Amino acid sequence: MSPRSPNRQLAALLAESGWSAGELARAVNALGTKYGLRLRYDRTAVAHWLEGSRPRPPVPGLVAQVFGRRLGRAVPLGETGLESTTAAGTSTDAVLRTGDLVERLSALCDADADPARRLALNQEMLTAVDSRLPAWAPATGPQTDRPVGVAQGGTPYADARLADMVTVFADLAEKYGGAHARSALGAYIADDVTPRLVPAPDGEAADPTVLTGSACLMHLLGTMAADAGLPNLGYHCYRSALDLAHRADDRNIYAITLRTMAVLALRRDDMARARQWTQAALEVAAPTATSHVRCYLHAGRAVVRAAAGERNAALADLLAAERSHEAESDAVAAPLGPFTRYPPAGFQYQRGEVLLSLGDRAEAVAAFRESLAVRPPAHHIALVLTHARLAETLLALGELEAALDQCRQLFVHYPHTASRRTTAALTTVRRSLAPYRRHPQAREVRGHIVHLTRHTSAAAL
Repeated sequence: MSPRSPNRQLAALLAESGWSAGELARAVNALGTKYGLRLRYDRTAVAHWLEGSRPRPPVPGLVAQVFGRRLGRAVPLGETGLESTTAAGTSTDAVLRTGDLVERLSALCDADADPARRLALNQEMLTAVDSRLPAWAPATGPQTDRPVGVAQGGTPYADARLADMVTVFADLAEKYGGAHARSALGAYIADDVTPRLVPAPDGEAADPTVLTGSACLMHLLGTMAADAGLPNLGYHCYRSALDLAHRADDRNIYAITLRTMAVLALRRDDMARARQWTQAALEVAAPTATSHVRCYLHAGRAVVRAAAGERNAALADLLAAERSHEAESDAVAAPLGPFTRYPPAGFQYQRGEVLLSLGDRAEAVAAFRESLAVRPPAHHIALVLTHARLAETLLALGELEAALDQCRQLFVHYPHTASRRTTAALTTVRRSLAPYRRHPQAREVRGHIVHLTRHTSAAAL
């Protein structure tokens, strides 16, 4: 289609959806805010698209997503008629579309180290093609809770080194957030990990333990990118983690990554993908899942189902997660690690999120408090998010003084964080306190939030 010819594909989608041009523009603007974009499109802009003009990325991807949600089916970018004719052959396209996994990992890490290329990659929305999941062969037996990199035929020193790096970067992400040390993780993957993934001259594939460890590191890179306000870049890292876990035949790591992607999709109001991925995670892991993984997966699906208003299904998943959580005491031999243990603090936080979505505020408060009681004091990211969530819930219950106390506690941890999520959490709390702006202590807390976020709002990228 010529750039000046009418966009009949977009017109067909509008007709199928029943939307007017203005309604499409408002839907795109609303979704854009979920990705940190300030869009101001109106019916005139859509009229220009129908005449043949094309908006810059990531807007075409947003258009495909909003139509997909409206129509209840996957809408490929090409179906919108807004795909750029110059997309093929660009450096960004080469990073994402290369079939060579090693090249893609190296290119992703190199691009993340360059601010301009990093932002360009983050403008590339996850497409329907990217969302396709591979088929798994039938499981042959249980998969144990083993440390990353430890298996038959592995090299002990190399395995221990890889496992240590997974632990180090997971700990840094828990403490300080995605904008801290992410470039160091990318450099480590590019310089030290990808050479070990290259097939040997005799054609022998990389050791499965190395593939599993690499999947964990790419998962962490995706989590850090998303936490820093780069959700699309995070998705592309997660996609590589899925590829690595699949090649390693590691169902647990694959399912953990898919569940993490689902919760990120939920935060972007992408309920279709959130449902698909939480369900697929449980199906993939079912034959081999450990008690920790079952707890994590059921808790994730409970969060998604609760957000969808499916009370009974959400409570059933929460009960299944609780049973798995109780069964974890039988797995005392399982090694302590970021991908082998689901800590009680994390489970209680997710339990609070489920109960909050279902309207059980008092029980949600109890779950959040229980999470705080067992959360390590140096896990600043989770502490800020939990205190903020608890403050919002207490405000909804009319408990202003208790909510202000939670705000003061999160102020202790927030300066340690380099995270777009924690900044957004504080902003939400400040807005929740708006009805109390004449209350002296509430006014003081709101002012302190403004002071803190003013100096950190641009730091995440």
